Amino acid sequence: MASRSAPPAGGIDRAGSAHSARGVSRAGSAHRARGALAVLAGVLLLGGCTQAKAPGTGGDASSTSASASTSAPSSASTSAARPSATATAKGEPSLGGRCEDLLSVGAVNIALRRTVIGRTAFVLGVAEPDIGRLTYLNCRYGLSAPVKGKPAPQPQVEIGVSLYESAAQAARRVQATVENYRLNGAGDRPARVGSARGTMLSGYGLPTLVVADGPRTVAVTVTPKLLTPGSTAELASLAKAVLDATAGYTGVGPAASASPSGTG
Repeated sequence: MASRSAPPAGGIDRAGSAHSARGVSRAGSAHRARGALAVLAGVLLLGGCTQAKAPGTGGDASSTSASASTSAPSSASTSAARPSATATAKGEPSLGGRCEDLLSVGAVNIALRRTVIGRTAFVLGVAEPDIGRLTYLNCRYGLSAPVKGKPAPQPQVEIGVSLYESAAQAARRVQATVENYRLNGAGDRPARVGSARGTMLSGYGLPTLVVADGPRTVAVTVTPKLLTPGSTAELASLAKAVLDATAGYTGVGPAASASPSGTG
């Protein structure tokens, strides 16, 4: 039986881009390649739920990034996130800041009740009018140093969060992600994220939780070594922290902020 293609990194937000090639095995036959392309074509998803790159991480790489940044290894800082004035310019679509402003390593550690040590890599994405996406963030934590001649290191934690023109568009992106994971043999189960209803995905890459709340989608992916076996608590806590941190999003009309019935 042909092996499955790897899941898009960052869950929802990253499938469908050229970056997703890193999540697909190169050793397959032409038939497998066609299957992988079919999967990716059907998943132009969140961000976030991640998320494309290698199996199971949490971001949104389906569009060209406007800017990116990386940092040296960081330890368990617990400083509060600082809002970015430039990122919240009046009338400009924004999630309220960038990864380094909204989702510091310390904030991630607090949400997971774990310590994530390693490098970080942050991406601020540009709009994708064809799918109604206004902006997105891809935040990666716990990266090891790259080694020449070896595959790019995978993050211990990846977060993808996107802002869409409407809650309906956001909900569709999440649903498409869930369906894509199911097609690849993943299991799914409900997971509460504050007042929103998310979905825990496992069995296809790393454990991932995806959720839509109003016009935002979030995909969080975490290595199992930072999670309690069989529990969704850490992933749900991190997803809730992401929703709270991006609650000051701008650039979307009031009507677009209401979640459609049944999506949480």
